[in-house]
Amino acid sequence: MNSRQIPPRQGRQGFGDKLLAGFILTTTPIGLYYASPDLCSSHALVATGIFGLLVLRVAERLSRPPQNGPHEFVKKDEKKGKRNEDERVLVCLGDSLTHGACSANWVDDVESSLMEQLQNKNKTTTANVHIVNAAQNSICTHTVLHEKVKHVVACKPDYIFIMIGTNDAMAIYRDDWAKEKMRLFNLTEKPNEDALIRNLTDIVKVFLDQTTAVIAIATLPPLGEDCNSESNKIIQSINCRIKTLEYLFLGEIKNDSRETERVSVIDVNGALWDEINTQRSLNLSKATHSVDMFLPYAMVMGLLHCVFGLSWNVATLLLTGNIVLSESLHLNEDGGRIVRNEVVQWLVDKMK
Repeated sequence: MNSRQIPPRQGRQGFGDKLLAGFILTTTPIGLYYASPDLCSSHALVATGIFGLLVLRVAERLSRPPQNGPHEFVKKDEKKGKRNEDERVLVCLGDSLTHGACSANWVDDVESSLMEQLQNKNKTTTANVHIVNAAQNSICTHTVLHEKVKHVVACKPDYIFIMIGTNDAMAIYRDDWAKEKMRLFNLTEKPNEDALIRNLTDIVKVFLDQTTAVIAIATLPPLGEDCNSESNKIIQSINCRIKTLEYLFLGEIKNDSRETERVSVIDVNGALWDEINTQRSLNLSKATHSVDMFLPYAMVMGLLHCVFGLSWNVATLLLTGNIVLSESLHLNEDGGRIVRNEVVQWLVDKMK
């Protein structure tokens, strides 16, 4: 087996800013107390310090990289040597909705769900599927194309699932979010719809050229559960163009008739809206929180999930009443289950 370069270990995206906030909250009471002990309530200082420590705890949990990332997988794969004939590799490429720290971790459930589906359908495959999580919080399509793609290629995947572009859509929606993404990833161009589709197209082209993998591109999940919101109008426009990529690559692939089945589009957005509309028809929820308010909700939900151990579903019920989106951006467990089922169904259909 030819040696390959092991992808670098993924860092904690955005952890620096969260760490600084927690450090300030933790240490400020000490400085205030020594500067003016008569003016500072000891109870207030202790409370502020404890809150700072909680912020540090949440920051550590939510920025933690996936345990089954490309670095870990390739290192183990190289050490093991040649793969067995029944071994298959699925790489899931995306942002925080796939990363599974700020959002429900549906990626880790794919393997068991896939085996169950194969048994239910009496498929005779004995494939042993390894799942690699190549997602990263906050990432945009530009950085995926220029940094993450080569990490996916190094995994020598049989299947690649791509759900990327939500952060580009957020940057299109709000200028302040665009400035934050540009600062965080040193982007020279403000994210826009044309650039998103161009980057996504180039990402798929690299995978077609440098791997033999079967590829699925997902439509983007909603931004909030109000289908008429401005944020979801942007998502709808982007998804209309994503759906055309399947036909674009169908026309480009000419070398082998089997190659025409290599690129598929999975309508994750449609599946999530089906669930939202079904639940609303039963009068279980009519929440339409805007994605503009996701950050304060996310901070509270992070505390509830990371410190008090509540599920994303319970945190959603307590704070927003949404159905599949916890704070109108990330997936709760019900939303993650829907994405996982779409991925598993695609795998079942493609496995021979």
